[in-house]
This record gives sequence, C-alpha cells and structure tokens, in this order.
Amino acid sequence: MEHLSAESIMKDVMVRMISFLGTAVAGEDIEARENYWQLIGKRGKIIETNDDFDGRVLVLFEQSIDDYGLENHNPIKNSLWIRITDLILD
Repeated sequence: MEHLSAESIMKDVMVRMISFLGTAVAGEDIEARENYWQLIGKRGKIIETNDDFDGRVLVLFEQSIDDYGLENHNPIKNSLWIRITDLILD
C-alpha cells in the first residue's frame, strides 16, 4: 500500500480510494446522494491534476458512480475530485 506523493501524482496513474475527506466512515447525517465513502476500496485513474484545487486530483472510477446513487457534478462521467491523501497507488 503506497501512498501518493508529489512525484507520483500524474495523469494515467491507477489509484485506490482509502478514505474520503480523511475518514473511513461517513457521518450519520450524510445524505445517500453524498455518501462518497461507498467508493472506499474502489479503483480509478487520475485523469487531471490541478495545483490550485486544494490538493485534489480528478479520478475516473472504474465503477459507475450513478450505480451508487451519488451526485456527479463533473463534465466527465464517473469522475470526482478526490484529495490525494484519500488515495493510494494501485
């Protein structure tokens, strides 16, 4: 289990989500459509990096986010901006 580092953050790197917003469990008051903790353990590929986006990378997940009933506001289907601290190399 190798955590991401500044050197490993690049496009087309495969990652696995290990937490969301730094925690492994959703709070009790989280709405189902915002329960991104369901994606913990899921794989994806970094498709965009942005130094100005709060330490996040755009991850294209292998699974359909719609299948989990999650909000998806990004123009690329099944992608989410995820903190690099919530990801490991896969």
